[in-house]
Amino acid sequence: MTSRSNGLPTLSVSNLKGGAAKTVSSIVLTEVMALAGANVLLVDLDPQGTGSAWLAGRSESATKLLTGGFDPGEDIDVAIGPPGLDSDQGTLDVLRPEDVGRVDMVTANRSLEDATERRTSDLSQRLEKLWRGAEGGYDIAVVDTPPQAGSLVTASFLSTAGVLVPVAAGRGAVDGLQHVLQYTRRIGGAEVRAAFACNVDARTYLDKQVAEKLVDQLGQISEGGRACQHYVRSTVSVREAEAASEPLGTYAGNSTAWIDYMAIARELHMSGVIPVGPSKERIQNPARLDQDETT
Repeated sequence: MTSRSNGLPTLSVSNLKGGAAKTVSSIVLTEVMALAGANVLLVDLDPQGTGSAWLAGRSESATKLLTGGFDPGEDIDVAIGPPGLDSDQGTLDVLRPEDVGRVDMVTANRSLEDATERRTSDLSQRLEKLWRGAEGGYDIAVVDTPPQAGSLVTASFLSTAGVLVPVAAGRGAVDGLQHVLQYTRRIGGAEVRAAFACNVDARTYLDKQVAEKLVDQLGQISEGGRACQHYVRSTVSVREAEAASEPLGTYAGNSTAWIDYMAIARELHMSGVIPVGPSKERIQNPARLDQDETT
């Protein structure tokens, strides 16, 4: 998986339907990759800045990235640091290749809405410039996109190599996925590489059907399709971690959601969607459609 301009793996996380756990998935999967030894660059392109508020604090960094005046040394924050590095220590020289196992973040706030007035081609070119500059210091770049189609989503799709679609269980769950599939085909941007179900109440058959529908529609990712067999169970731990401004793995490393996201990350890694993933031994009893099989 490479971006359109260089060898840095790049991935947009998107679902064009609100409440799809897009931001949660972006943050937790980047944390999983960091704990697997990767340097991850996370770019928040959602003007709501929910992910930014969770990990680093809202700012105009993403706005500066897309409109001018962006300085990597000042405008990329350490969101999740390696052992011994507290994320509130502030900005580091983020392009140093020897720093491994952390998540650095370009944060956003409502000022990012100003960037929508620029041409999509200009926005995508600015993102590609960031990928080129980050190539030596990161193993993957992940973009958390807004929940509605527009110039920010289009720029992300045009500048990244693939799209990952979390699908939250509930009414109209697959609608956002269908919209992403149609949108990427229409603009000629990055293709959907994988999708998975989240916020699943495992006690409810209707919720588990969402994961089943993804496999029926896209095929199993382990067999060359694009749907993960693992799914993320709903848990209050995610909301608690966000409220505490702590990464989920740090706050609740034994929670079902954390275990399930690790299992999904392993599926994505084994299928070449992301460059690293956790070992099989670290994942105990994740949720999956075929519980008789092991991770």
